[in-house]
Amino acid sequence: MNTKLYAGVAFAALLLPASAFAQSTGSTDFESEEIVVTGSRADNGVDGIKIPDSPKARVVLDQEFIAKQAPGNTVLDALNIVPGVNFTQSDPFGSSGGNIRIRGFDSNRVSLTFDGFPLNDSGNYAIYSNQQLDPELVSEINVNLGATDVDSPTASAAGGTVNYRTLIPSETLSATLVASYGDFDFHRVFGLIETGNLTSFGTRAFLSASKASNDKFRGPGEIRKQQFNAGIYQPLGDNGDFIRVSGHYNENRNNFYRSVSVGDMRTLFGTGVIPANANASPANPIRIDLNEQQFETVNNFENDEFCSTPTPVNGTAQAANNCSNYYGVRVNPSNTGNVRANSRFSLTDQY
Repeated sequence: MNTKLYAGVAFAALLLPASAFAQSTGSTDFESEEIVVTGSRADNGVDGIKIPDSPKARVVLDQEFIAKQAPGNTVLDALNIVPGVNFTQSDPFGSSGGNIRIRGFDSNRVSLTFDGFPLNDSGNYAIYSNQQLDPELVSEINVNLGATDVDSPTASAAGGTVNYRTLIPSETLSATLVASYGDFDFHRVFGLIETGNLTSFGTRAFLSASKASNDKFRGPGEIRKQQFNAGIYQPLGDNGDFIRVSGHYNENRNNFYRSVSVGDMRTLFGTGVIPANANASPANPIRIDLNEQQFETVNNFENDEFCSTPTPVNGTAQAANNCSNYYGVRVNPSNTGNVRANSRFSLTDQY
C-alpha cells in the first residue's frame, strides 16, 4: 500500500514539470512569429452627416443626406438636423422665406455663401431662403458653428457661416426628373440633364429647370417659384484642379401672409368675443376661442378674395373701389440671378 502511494506521488511529480514545460514551449512559439494587424479608417459620416477633423465646430451635410429631404424645400431646411442650428419658414414648402439661427444668432449675423459667393443682403445682411439653389443641385453644405474662417471675411459672419456648393457634372450622360405633389395643391417638377464628357479633356456641363406652386395655408392667394441653372466644368490634370462657370436664375411671386393683431380681431368680433383687457400679460392672457366661421374671417382679414366693383351705370365710366384689401395687390415679387466662376490651381504637389 505504501509502495503504491509513493509511486503515485512520483508520477505526479513527473507530470507537473511536463505541464510547465509544455506551457512555456507554447509561449515561445507564439512570440517567435510576427503578428500583422491590418485595418482601414472608417468614414466618420453617418447617412450623409460628417464631423470634419477640425479645431472649429463644423458639420458637413452631403448629397446623400440632402436627397432624403422633402423635394423642393429650401436647402436650408436640411440644417435643422445640425445641433445648435434652427431654421423656420412661413410655409411647408420653402417658397415663402424663413429665418435661420445658429446658437442664438439670427440670420443677419450668419454668413450664407453659394460656391463661395455671399448671398446676404448688402444692406441689412438678411437671408432670403426662398431664393436658394434647388436641393438636387447641392453637393455639400458646410456649416461653421463658431467664428468665421479666414477665407470667409463677410461682415455678417459673427454667428457662423453656411456655405453650399453646386454639384460637379457627371462624366456620363444622364437625366433626372423629380415630380412632387402635396397638400395645399402643391405641385413641383424638377429636371436635370448632365452632358457627360464632351471632349477628351473631360469637359462636361449640366442644365436644370424647376417650377413649383402651392396655395397659401392661410387666406387666399398662392406661392409660385421657378428656377433655372446651368454650368460647365473643366478639370485640369488629375490632382483636383479645375475651372468652372455656373449661372443661376430664380423667380418668386408670393401673396403676402397678413398678421392679425388682437385689436384687429376685437374690431372684427367686438368686445363680446375679444374683451378689452388693458392689463393683459403672460400671467393674465386674453383667451380666445373662435369657431370655424370666425377663424375663416381672421384668415381673410385684409386679404379679400374678391375686389368690390360699383354697380354699372350706363354711359358713365365706373372705377373699381374697395380693392385695397384684395389679395391680388399684395404680391412680393423677386427676380434674382448670378453668374459664378470658380477655379483651383495647385502651385506644388502639396499646395
